[in-house]
Amino acid sequence: MLLIMKQIKYFIVVIACVFSTASCTKLDEELFSTLDASEFYKTERECILAMGNAYAQMQYRGTSLWGLMGTETLATDEACCPVRTQGTYLNNNGLWVRLNQHNFVATMDPVGSSWEFCFNTISACNQVIYQIGESPAEFAKKPNMIAELKALRAFAYYTAIDLYGNIPVTLDFTDVSLPQQKTRAEVFAIVEKELLDNLSLLEEKPSADYYGRCTRPMAYAVLAKMYLNAEKWIGTPRYADAITMCNNIIQLNSYSLEPDYFKNFQVDNVSSKENIWVLPYDRKVGWGLQMHQYTLHPAQASVYNISSPIWNGMVASPDFYALYNSSDKRINSWMVGQQYDASGQPLKTSSGAPLVFTPSISGFQTAGELDGVRCKKWQFPTGLQTNQTMDNDWAFIRYADILLMKAEAIMRSNGGTPTQEAVDEVNKVRERAFGNTSNDYTTATLTLPELLNERGRELAWEGHRRQDLIRFGKWQDAWFGKPVTAATKELYPIPSTALLANSNLKQNTGY
Repeated sequence: MLLIMKQIKYFIVVIACVFSTASCTKLDEELFSTLDASEFYKTERECILAMGNAYAQMQYRGTSLWGLMGTETLATDEACCPVRTQGTYLNNNGLWVRLNQHNFVATMDPVGSSWEFCFNTISACNQVIYQIGESPAEFAKKPNMIAELKALRAFAYYTAIDLYGNIPVTLDFTDVSLPQQKTRAEVFAIVEKELLDNLSLLEEKPSADYYGRCTRPMAYAVLAKMYLNAEKWIGTPRYADAITMCNNIIQLNSYSLEPDYFKNFQVDNVSSKENIWVLPYDRKVGWGLQMHQYTLHPAQASVYNISSPIWNGMVASPDFYALYNSSDKRINSWMVGQQYDASGQPLKTSSGAPLVFTPSISGFQTAGELDGVRCKKWQFPTGLQTNQTMDNDWAFIRYADILLMKAEAIMRSNGGTPTQEAVDEVNKVRERAFGNTSNDYTTATLTLPELLNERGRELAWEGHRRQDLIRFGKWQDAWFGKPVTAATKELYPIPSTALLANSNLKQNTGY
């Protein structure tokens, strides 16, 4: 089974790369050439291949620092990319400092690239849905393929309303008019209906054939996320519905917490029982997951036999790293202290200083070369060449998040007070982290602020922190290097390229 899953993963990535040349198309141009269904969509296999067109759009921007890694992680309190006073470092003319300090502008690369992640995926889904529907090929799974693409499109719209609020919507590939901008509440209702209407047609159980593809548990999870954020997004609490969706996943008995937390992030993580929906990567094809470039120090290149540039950039913010207990196994997500080469010898910088990472950062604009702990949560592959991606599959949705979401929904539906059921769900995650029950929460110690901390420790750098901080009312707060910011910064500006391409769009307040 594991061998089959590896083969399926490779097949998915190859399909994505076949179509990936369209992913960088400008927003004011037609994203994909129009194919006559009679020319290509003649068989079930050709229809499956065409679906790669849609999945391809997520490959680069889904994990790029210039895409969702920037807007969902680096803009939060869990990470920073300080200006360093020595050595080489990732700076991009202050882009990452501005992002972390919430000095967002409509021309900022991560803002535009995250928009493209959403709307290139939507455009591709619209095209392939239409072409498969028009195909003369008749086969049993045809309605299921269309449902799968609608689920993927729904995820892209969900991401777009999370980041930008009011957005343009089009569900018809043949409609060539400029799409009208709809409110976040209107799009919420559209996405909810799309997912609910297609649940029965989505694959229910994880399998090799559906690895990395949209399934029913994936749709349940997206709905759970939407319902958990509904009070913030549309002003209507939907916590009971969030609990229902989480329970739908739990009751499948298809997923479980991996005994080893780090198995979910290994180079070869296709066998994880915890990862519900992943974005597959393979160094042989594709591009996107470059964690080694973002966080490692150049002196560590030899440890992993990496020939691609390493930028000494992203680190954990000091206050975020301080959230970890020394007995928490998840603290091993971070590199701290003296670093060593493959033979166990201490590493040094190019100037001969010991390569010792410190949790403290001397200043956001005046950091030392070794300030900040580096992320090793995702196992680094060896032998990566220039322009090669890491081989680890990226988990958009993990079972641990489902348990934590359920607990939060229970607490919020109970006035912020935990029930024993909520505590039990969180403690399942907690006990894995500590290896025992000695650090379990009780109904007296589990508070909403502490649940936010626990979500941070469990889901660090996985793309959930921005949404969590907004939902918990902490996004505007000051943190390391960032002053208090306005509530308008809860949404990113609509990119200037999108405004130029569509006269129906109105910029978000505050930009």
